[in-house]
Amino acid sequence: MGKKMRNYLLFFFGIILLSCGNTTYENYHSFNQNGWNTDSIARFKYTITDTTKKYDLSLKIRHTVDYEFQNLFIFLEEANKDTIEIILANKNGQWLGSGISDVREFEYVFAKQRTFAKKGDYELSIEQAMRHASVHKIVNLENILDIGLIVSEHND
Repeated sequence: MGKKMRNYLLFFFGIILLSCGNTTYENYHSFNQNGWNTDSIARFKYTITDTTKKYDLSLKIRHTVDYEFQNLFIFLEEANKDTIEIILANKNGQWLGSGISDVREFEYVFAKQRTFAKKGDYELSIEQAMRHASVHKIVNLENILDIGLIVSEHND
């Protein structure tokens, strides 16, 4: 993907961010052209200031149409480590989410209406956990561009 197209997409997503009023935190971790290496852990630190509200936590995945899988397995760690499968394409191979040109963006809500007992800083880390034939790990997962965390106030 060209630098001009990437800048255009970043500008476009920036405009969208400004229009979202209930987003408490949104940040992205970008991967280099070699892909998402198993050693590359995306870490996100966010602050909760209101414990009376409920929050939705989402992951946003940006990938190219050349991504060779229909899903993405990740290790997600907050207080405990968990494995999550994110379906990126339907059974017919059509990409879910939205996109411009050859880049697709998919948002996955992994925690709805979460409450926090204490005000303060929280941390979440994400590692890619993809495997070939369920055994051999993929060291460099190609065509995943970014992964992001969005923390927003829950809307009923």
